[in-house]
Amino acid sequence: MIKISRESEVNLINVLIDRDVISGKDLPNIKKASHEGEKTQLEAVFDLKLTDEDKILDLLVKDQNLDVIDLRSVEVTDELKSILPSNYINMNFIAPFKVEGRVLHIAISDISKLSLMRNLKTITKKEIELHAAKISQISNFIEKILDGNETTINSIKASNEKKDRTKTFDSDLAEAGEVLENKPEEDIEAIENESEVIKFSTAVVAEAIKLGVSDIHIEPYRFASRVRYRLDGILATQEKFSKFLHDNYGAVVTRFKIMGKLDIAERRLPQDGAIPFKIEGKVVDLRLSILPTANNERIVMRILNKDAGDISLEQLNFEETDLKNLRKAIHGTQGLVLVTGPTGSGKTTTLYSILKEVSKPHLNILTAEDPVEYELDGVGQVQIKDDIGFNFSTALRSFLRQDPEIILVGEMRDKETVDIGLKAALTGHLVFSTLHTNDAPSTITRLQNMGTPDYLISAAVSLVLAQRLARKSCSECRVPDDDITPKALADLGFTVEQASRAKVQKGKGCPKCKDTGYKGRMGIYEILNVTKPIKEAILRKATTPELKEIAGNEGFRTMQDMGRELILTGDLNFREFDRVLSGE
Repeated sequence: MIKISRESEVNLINVLIDRDVISGKDLPNIKKASHEGEKTQLEAVFDLKLTDEDKILDLLVKDQNLDVIDLRSVEVTDELKSILPSNYINMNFIAPFKVEGRVLHIAISDISKLSLMRNLKTITKKEIELHAAKISQISNFIEKILDGNETTINSIKASNEKKDRTKTFDSDLAEAGEVLENKPEEDIEAIENESEVIKFSTAVVAEAIKLGVSDIHIEPYRFASRVRYRLDGILATQEKFSKFLHDNYGAVVTRFKIMGKLDIAERRLPQDGAIPFKIEGKVVDLRLSILPTANNERIVMRILNKDAGDISLEQLNFEETDLKNLRKAIHGTQGLVLVTGPTGSGKTTTLYSILKEVSKPHLNILTAEDPVEYELDGVGQVQIKDDIGFNFSTALRSFLRQDPEIILVGEMRDKETVDIGLKAALTGHLVFSTLHTNDAPSTITRLQNMGTPDYLISAAVSLVLAQRLARKSCSECRVPDDDITPKALADLGFTVEQASRAKVQKGKGCPKCKDTGYKGRMGIYEILNVTKPIKEAILRKATTPELKEIAGNEGFRTMQDMGRELILTGDLNFREFDRVLSGE
């Protein structure tokens, strides 16, 4: 029987598929034979006569021009047992079979092990010479190494400390966080101490969390690879990670798949998962997305900070009148409150802040989300699963049989969901949801274009909130922006009088803002309170400009109005206004 770690087995099968030794179409049969015969998938490959050990050995020899070693005649010495941690040998399916001065000879079975070269050199402090060997021989050799090996995890750690080995990545970063995996604690420790790929993956995530990043992008290209962080809405390349990532891209992808409990053998279809990550005693959830591309699989991770669900409405930068109108709507007994804006505009944070404010022990609150980003005490949160037909409209129908007072629907994507939500808002339920529109008045037009009856919109919708997120100028390094002329301000909608007295500022860059000129983000809002005149306008099918004019007569303030006020206070600079609000 061949004893091989799951990760090594999958890597080898992937190599065989890539080199057209076996076909990807054979995978279902391989998995079936493995399950039914209670054997490894590799043994199933041999049983199905898809290939054999000799062909795999020939592939490795031809590809890398390696010498072949017959391990059957090699004696396993105490020195070989101690040269590498036994669990490291077992996990990576490698056979250290000879120490010759400063050279350590290691037998491998497939080319995926080439990525271990740097790590092996670091661990052993020796030059590494690779040889090819049959899989069965490596399996038997590893068994001999493990047999009677009394080395404990603690002794391995102690010996490694004595070696004072050089680490590829900053130890503070690599050890700052850990993935919460369902593995014995000692196994995690041993792996993290010995694998540069694991250190790399941990360092990428740990640094992103420390910087307050919202998304991590790991991207493969033909001649290079890169890690990019989205900080304050802007993507920036992290050059220090590029070389190691490109040299070990496949191993890094596999590591993140393992962290997210995804199928590491599947490389043709997109996959989604989640990673719980612990850093400085605090648990942070990561939403993981894997997308196959022409060069390799692309990774994007959204960092879900659990504290974000604790933000109050007072912290969201609402103007006093807008906040008053919003509170009146969300504390009502029925009606539909819509939060609109593009992806990444902070809609989810606003909705959670609303839920936090209205949540009371005597209320039954249900949410349908895709995905559930933050866990809220006292709220029944439901994960949408489109792949099995459990969508927003299905969830909403079920909610109405659960006797709720308040319902949150993550997004109104279709007419059916809109109709059910509006009818729920008319029958004694308070409904919160989101919609993708440019501004608050156009939301009404969007609902009409979806085929929703005017009378239903007029009767059910109580308030529409549109929002954007803009980078805030760093308060530590603000200086006058002399490049901005009164004419340029007038083009943004400033009056002549405002433009003449405006003292526009910008952040010049300092250590506090990492020389970007920006520190943090703030919300920019507009709130359409659906008053009686607005309801009447909806019934007569008023256009978006007409709705905006009617709302303006009642004190409606656009996002551009708020943006201009923030320019005058110095919180928003001219260029950020242009980036976020121009063309709206």
